[in-house]
Amino acid sequence: MINYSEYPIDAASTSEYAAMIKICKEQLRVQGFVSLKNFLDSRCVSSLVSSILDLEQLGVGFYSTERHNVFLEDNAKESSSTDQDAKSLHPRHIQLKSSKLLINANDLVRKAPELDILFQSTAFLHFIRDVLQLNLYPSSDEYGKYYANIFNKGDGLNFHFDRSEFSISLILQPADDGGRFQFVPNSREIVEGWSEMPLNTKDLRSAIAASSSKYTLEEPDLAAGDLYLFRGQNSLHRVSEITKGTRINVILTFNTEPDVMLNNYTLQKFFGVTRS
Repeated sequence: MINYSEYPIDAASTSEYAAMIKICKEQLRVQGFVSLKNFLDSRCVSSLVSSILDLEQLGVGFYSTERHNVFLEDNAKESSSTDQDAKSLHPRHIQLKSSKLLINANDLVRKAPELDILFQSTAFLHFIRDVLQLNLYPSSDEYGKYYANIFNKGDGLNFHFDRSEFSISLILQPADDGGRFQFVPNSREIVEGWSEMPLNTKDLRSAIAASSSKYTLEEPDLAAGDLYLFRGQNSLHRVSEITKGTRINVILTFNTEPDVMLNNYTLQKFFGVTRS
């Protein structure tokens, strides 16, 4: 599954592994983002894409639509205005729309067992622990321990800061047009100080540039098979709206505490299920 020749995560005692970890840690320190190109073998990627699209065709998955502010807080004001009409509002009050189809681990494991193998891999766990410098544990949640995000035309994940400290994502299929991952490294402080939230990307770039020359809107070129680790709690980011094709990625969930389970509110909101 993994391109070990480029990423020797199974050889933690070697100098090659140490050099890889050093580079990843430095990238994470500077911009809160690490991209590992061609982390997954192309045959594995093709198999996963086929399995996930088969599940979508069978009607498996939950289509999540939500409105939120950039901090993913519950106090965003209700508004009937469109995003563009509301562009003068403070970032805490503006309503942004996100949508995507999610397929949970309980459904994925039957058609895409490769994900379960990767998720339970001791070598992979040690690798992300070393990069993030955290004592991590695989999620125990049968639905949320890993899940697929499918973005079709019109879908996207609007600007926000994550509530969790980090995310781990596998890119399986970029969109033909749109679906760009965009982020502003270490930008939470400047966004909290804005009196209004620019929604147009051009205006956002201008607002960022006016805040300080050290802030830029980054758009990494992510391709099928890439793994990325991201500290999204302090970096404004989004997946831009899909205008052509389908974007597929998988989120792998690891926590700083063992045996973490999602509550019913989160399960219902993102997966359309609840536990009795």
